[in-house]
Amino acid sequence: MIPPISIDGTEITGVTIDGTDVDEITVDGTPVFSAAPPPSVFVASNGDGIYSLDVTDGTELWSFSSGFDFNSGIAFDEDAVYAGSDDANIYALDINDGSEIWSFTTGNDVIGSMAVSDTALYAGSTDDKVYAIDIIDGSEIWSFTTGGEVTSGIAFDDNAVYAGSTDDKVYAIDITDGSELWSFNTGGNANGGIAVDNNAVYVGTSGDMLALDINNGSQIWSFSAGGPINFGIALDDTAVYAGSSDDKVYAIDITDGSEIWSFTTGGDVRSGIAVDDTAVYAGSAFGSTDAVYALDINNGSEIWSYTSDGGVLSGIAVDDSAVYYGSAFGSIDAVYALDINNGSEIWSFTTGDSIFGGIGVISPQ
Repeated sequence: MIPPISIDGTEITGVTIDGTDVDEITVDGTPVFSAAPPPSVFVASNGDGIYSLDVTDGTELWSFSSGFDFNSGIAFDEDAVYAGSDDANIYALDINDGSEIWSFTTGNDVIGSMAVSDTALYAGSTDDKVYAIDIIDGSEIWSFTTGGEVTSGIAFDDNAVYAGSTDDKVYAIDITDGSELWSFNTGGNANGGIAVDNNAVYVGTSGDMLALDINNGSQIWSFSAGGPINFGIALDDTAVYAGSSDDKVYAIDITDGSEIWSFTTGGDVRSGIAVDDTAVYAGSAFGSTDAVYALDINNGSEIWSYTSDGGVLSGIAVDDSAVYYGSAFGSIDAVYALDINNGSEIWSFTTGDSIFGGIGVISPQ
């Protein structure tokens, strides 16, 4: 990772020599400057692969295909985009041009979320394992075997990696050597989103939303909805935000697990969940209305909604200008950018298949 170069306090994001943009400068073989990646939206598409799209107008910057579906979450840093495929591989792709940097082979499909640190990528596979992979060369740092498929979210802190499994357990795994720190039996598939703060691990399951003590995995509280809460979740200083197949989005107090508010959508809430300072963003599918919703973060009232051509089963990403999502099972399958203030469509990009995977965004500086 190359530190930014500043002149008179201004960070340099590009270099031109004789009219040609230079992506990297090296001295004695050591990179000393690397251009910042362009503002982009990254999308994992079911049949087509990974796309990088211009954040302003949705034009394609690059795409990558493994020949198999990409239904995993997406992680990225300043150098690479990481995603898992149904060919059992996890790919690191150059963030600027989409070329393959490395691939890592697991024992089965990779369809869960993943997370990246300064040194490692953490990901699960349907081969029942959680992996820590070196982000430079794609070598295995460690792996941890659970008793079921790992299709959940992945979270980490300085001490542990947290993952759920279809063996009905949540695991805290030592971030250094991959040994088990603790596990907790959830009573249902622990294949939902996972988030972590200084006190607790929050996990969605096929039953309840749970808060577990970060030190020993003991249950702090549980919250029951009218259906499974095994999809995306988001977290801020006061609440966990989650969707359920009971058609609702919930804001749950992180201290005691009580309901702060709920909002009824037009279908199952199986999308990712995103939050900013003012709103919670979620999507619906398989009901009366396929839509994306912006909800007031304080009381859950609807700020705006956008009727989607197809269900919203993808991740959701936001920046200061837009909300980004992908559609599934519509007359077209597309990635959309919606105005964050009013939900109007800014642009769309048609893919060749439904979008169930992650969405990520690098915003303009």
